[in-house]
Amino acid sequence: MIDRQHEDEYIQSAADNPYMRCSQAPPEILQAASYAGDEPTPFLKAYFTAGHSQWLAQTYGAPASAFEEERIQRAVIVLWIRACDLYTSQQYQRPDPQWEQLFFSDEGLY
Repeated sequence: MIDRQHEDEYIQSAADNPYMRCSQAPPEILQAASYAGDEPTPFLKAYFTAGHSQWLAQTYGAPASAFEEERIQRAVIVLWIRACDLYTSQQYQRPDPQWEQLFFSDEGLY
C-alpha cells in the first residue's frame, strides 16, 4: 500500500503526467484502488482529480478550474473503477484492452 508520506508525490505525479497510459499507471495506485472498499479513499480522489483535471486542461485548452466539479467527480468514480479492473487484469495476467488508453481520460467510459 501507499505510505502516507508519499501521497503528495503521487498526486503531483498525476498532475505532471495527464497523458499517462493505463499500462504506465503505478501498480501501487491500482492496488490501492482495488483495496479501497466501496468508494475511492480521499487520497485516491485527490490523485484522480489531479490527473483528470490536468488532462481536461491540456486536452481542451482551458484552465482546470473551468470545468464543473460534478464532471470531475463523475470522472473520479469511473477512473477508480477502471483502476480496479486494471489491477484485476494485472493480477490474473490477462490482457486488457484498456492498457493503451489514457489513464486519466474518461472518454468512452460512460
